[in-house]
Amino acid sequence: MNHETFLARRAELRAARPSLVDLAELNVYRSLGRAFPSIVPSTHPEAPYRCHLAERFLAHLDLPQALKPRTQVSHGVRRSLRALFGLLARRNARVGVPADVYPVYLHLAAEAGATIVPWEARAGLPALDALDALLICEPLKPWGTALAPHEADALRRWARADDRRMLILDSVYATPPTEVSRALLEDESAVFLTSLSKGWLVPDHAGICIVPERFRKQTRDVFAELPKDEGRLRIGYAALTEHAARPQEVSAALRERARRLDALTSARPELKASPCTGYFATSSRSFHELLEMGILGVPATVFGGPEDLSVLSSLEG
Repeated sequence: MNHETFLARRAELRAARPSLVDLAELNVYRSLGRAFPSIVPSTHPEAPYRCHLAERFLAHLDLPQALKPRTQVSHGVRRSLRALFGLLARRNARVGVPADVYPVYLHLAAEAGATIVPWEARAGLPALDALDALLICEPLKPWGTALAPHEADALRRWARADDRRMLILDSVYATPPTEVSRALLEDESAVFLTSLSKGWLVPDHAGICIVPERFRKQTRDVFAELPKDEGRLRIGYAALTEHAARPQEVSAALRERARRLDALTSARPELKASPCTGYFATSSRSFHELLEMGILGVPATVFGGPEDLSVLSSLEG
């Protein structure tokens, strides 16, 4: 079941069976956005300039300003990935793309004409020697895991063995970034992506891509071709200055929702659910099994996972 089919099915079930416990909300913006004031465009003279947005982003993430020459600004992780996948396609690189995390990854890579090598992130790292580039979501959404130290070491060795290899970390689900992401960024083993999307609940406005020195010129050229919208950049600047505390507030709200979901699943062990990480937990029950138990979950197939697993959301619809 894909995302669109599931949304239609969810609407039907909510209407036909109002007693279902709905643990299937996927839109974090719809769920949490109304709890926070809108971010209006900044009028600061620095606001429309990407160089200043990069400075503010680095400062917010407690990263050194020395990274600024290697930092590119886009309107979000999707835009950054389009640019990177396009660059890799022109190099005929074999790109490892997780098939069970976020289906849009595969769509973006295909649109760019990249040579895609799909892999299942739930099962661990792919065969690295068969790849020229690798995309990893860190931490791993929706399965609730992060890179283990031995996996980070393997990725570091792989990336450093050939200067053409590109390890891409999508860190949008971690504000601030995980320690593993920060370490791979700091020793120039990885390309690091993040944006305002999840921490500030402002999608498609501003994000950064920090690259190792060896990719600096290539990425500068491809990012220069991306569209630039002054209004979005001004909102991004306002988010990073006037609303700098927003990620902590969003995190607190998500922790409270995770606590409620964990309380529910602990009281109902038959759901066979994992602890909630971020705003997702996983269940070893299928979508149809959960329905029989009065629970509306999300089929794991929506994320590219197997039919015998489900995802439970802590978000409120």
